[in-house]
Amino acid sequence: MDEPIEPFQIHRMMKPCFLVMLFAVSLSGCISEQKCLKRFPPAESTETVVRHDTLVTVKDSLITLPADSGLVRALLECREGKVAITEILEIIPGNRIVPFLRIKNNVISTGARVDSSSIYFSWKETHVRESKVQFKTVENTADKVTGFQNFLIWSGGIAWSILFLFIGIGLIRAFIIKKFPL
Repeated sequence: MDEPIEPFQIHRMMKPCFLVMLFAVSLSGCISEQKCLKRFPPAESTETVVRHDTLVTVKDSLITLPADSGLVRALLECREGKVAITEILEIIPGNRIVPFLRIKNNVISTGARVDSSSIYFSWKETHVRESKVQFKTVENTADKVTGFQNFLIWSGGIAWSILFLFIGIGLIRAFIIKKFPL
């Protein structure tokens, strides 16, 4: 039981252990893109621009009003050589008209005051349109590699090269031993 271990046997046992450890180390550096985004979220900024457009339209219109009339009926008589109103029989004002009756120096004046028969007016219509525009800026940090990351990249490449070299040498040895038995 206390047999000494020969150096050749130790060398033989270390080779598979070294390859397994090298394989485990190389796989431990691989993470998925989703895990990477959770650990290192990208730097992003969102900018919202609100734009107000005001449109002012001037409109005008002409409204014609319907015809209107008023009436004054009165009895007149002559007193001492002058005309006088004895009795006003009827006064009918219109919707917009107020009739009047005047006697001055034996002259009867009747009439009605009326505004213009059409109305011109103008107004402004104002429409405000609001639009929101969002700009989302995502900073691309994939191009920024630190010195330590660069070291890991090169050491990983060297580790894979050594691994493939050992696998290639093992396959060549197996092929040679199979073809040329000693």
